Amino acid sequence: MSNRREHGRPRRFLRNRDGAVALEFAAIAPLLFGILLAILETAAIYLRSTALDAGVEEAKRLTFTGQIAAEGNADKQIAKFKEAFCNQADWIINCADVKFDVRAFKTFGAAAMPVPVVDGVFDPSRVAFDPGKPCEIVVIRAYLEIPTMTGMIRKDVSGLKSGNILLAASAAFKNEPYGAC
Repeated sequence: MSNRREHGRPRRFLRNRDGAVALEFAAIAPLLFGILLAILETAAIYLRSTALDAGVEEAKRLTFTGQIAAEGNADKQIAKFKEAFCNQADWIINCADVKFDVRAFKTFGAAAMPVPVVDGVFDPSRVAFDPGKPCEIVVIRAYLEIPTMTGMIRKDVSGLKSGNILLAASAAFKNEPYGAC
């Protein structure tokens, strides 16, 4: 009789399902939470990108109409430009982290902008600020480098060596004839 009881224990152990759900959840939880984190991070990136676009659009409007150039010296021009940008974007973007590259050209064909990323690192020394004169072509680019939690595993959005994402927004236009062309 005792022999029969000993043979039944392994069968009962194999049939026992207590804790199986907890064990299965523990096995897939990292994947589930990783996907959830990636979705939330993608939403935050999209919101920042939208704000960056809105800020560039507002700064473009002031540049296009000559209001930036009318400020006088370069420091006042940059301050007015940043103020216009930040009025649209500071609800989700720290404006101090945004780098602007604003350049004027004689023709659209000559509007070649340098790449500010060198060897996978954003180089802010490669940006300039020139809002142009009346009737000149102006290209505005705004850059925001943001750290990510999933950038090292999501190479589709990570463009920098650090795993950070470099968001960019741009606009190209011809200044109005607010003065002599």
